Amino acid sequence: MEKWKDNHLSAILEYPFDFERYIEERLREISDFDERQYAKKILAEGLGKLIQCTESRYRSLEKRVYEELEIGANQYETVLTVVNRNNYDPTNLTLYPVVEEDLQEEILVEKLSNENQMWLGTIYLRVSEQEQRRFEQIQSFAGTLNYGEEKQDTEFYVQPAKRYRNIMEKVYIVFQDNHIPWETINTAYLDKFYDVYTVVQEKGTVTLENAAIIFDEFESAVCYGQVPLWNMEWVKFDSGDFMLPSMNDIYYEHEFTLEDKSDGDGYLIETNEDILEIRHEKKKIVMKSQKETFESWRVLHIIQKETIISLDYDTPMITNHKNDSFIRRFAENSRTMLMTKTDLFRRIMELDIRDYIEVIGYEICSNVRDYKTVESMNWFVRDELFPMESRKVMLLKFKEKEPGNYLNESMVRYVISQIQLEISEYRCVGVII
Repeated sequence: MEKWKDNHLSAILEYPFDFERYIEERLREISDFDERQYAKKILAEGLGKLIQCTESRYRSLEKRVYEELEIGANQYETVLTVVNRNNYDPTNLTLYPVVEEDLQEEILVEKLSNENQMWLGTIYLRVSEQEQRRFEQIQSFAGTLNYGEEKQDTEFYVQPAKRYRNIMEKVYIVFQDNHIPWETINTAYLDKFYDVYTVVQEKGTVTLENAAIIFDEFESAVCYGQVPLWNMEWVKFDSGDFMLPSMNDIYYEHEFTLEDKSDGDGYLIETNEDILEIRHEKKKIVMKSQKETFESWRVLHIIQKETIISLDYDTPMITNHKNDSFIRRFAENSRTMLMTKTDLFRRIMELDIRDYIEVIGYEICSNVRDYKTVESMNWFVRDELFPMESRKVMLLKFKEKEPGNYLNESMVRYVISQIQLEISEYRCVGVII
């Protein structure tokens, strides 16, 4: 933040005029030495100091205006990556599994299997979104299951991993219940996980380690044993951790104190049937309830300190961080509506996409049927007042920074998802040129 200020706060007055040089040039026009010396004393020591004082006051005012437009430290930015399960580092206190059960496959077997099909495991598919759609259209894959030395021909079925969609919807509800504005979480990695099933076997439990699946053209893109991580963890707490609640009529107010928590981190209370209201105050979160005591309520802890990269955490981090700028501060404080092409492009390039894509143009299209609707990363946010099918299309055009990167199309969808939150006049569509 300080570096931004140093680079952007003006060093001179806004008008391009060098007073010191102007005074020196005018003094040269005085031929009489004594008169020039007297004039220099008056102008340089008198008027010069006045100008310096004015410039100093100007810079001080500019700095004060900047600080008044300071956006509060963002406590809710997310970071995601993917690692091999064997490389997961439990001592890394900045990244946690998106779904805790990913580290305990026996629990997932019980939860995801039923009388008709058995869950074998989860794969990660390193392909573009267009290739993903082709992959999902394939009904089944052939292969074999190994039982010791015996092999059995089997059909395998692949479905998008629903548990990641469920956790995203849960996080969104937590944000809403805590009255925190929602920013799109980039789910480029989460959307590429697929669960693998087969028909129930009578010979006992099997996993992907016992399977040999023929994925044909997708063989090289299928990764086994991968786990998504993010900078969030669920923490349980109970009323015994706090001071005795004060009684208000028939309600109790319990406090979740932030005094002893890491500065800058975000904390959001997960609602349940016992919590009637959540209120964020300075250095504490207040929960209104009819219960005098409670156990095992949960809070979502969002870590904001610098992410630690453990050994073999080599998949790039993707975030929903927005680049800081004075214009952004002014726009967000004044609630400025999107009105110009410059502002539209600024909002797009504030997103953390610079390594993948760059916006190069846009157009407004009325032939809406020519553009298919792509599922938003905010699929759980529903706009019931302005139906998408009745809107004109805002077609955003992008250029690849690294042609062929399998995340490029996902980054376009991330941008479209976030911009759609800010624009209700159009249905946003993105294409790579």
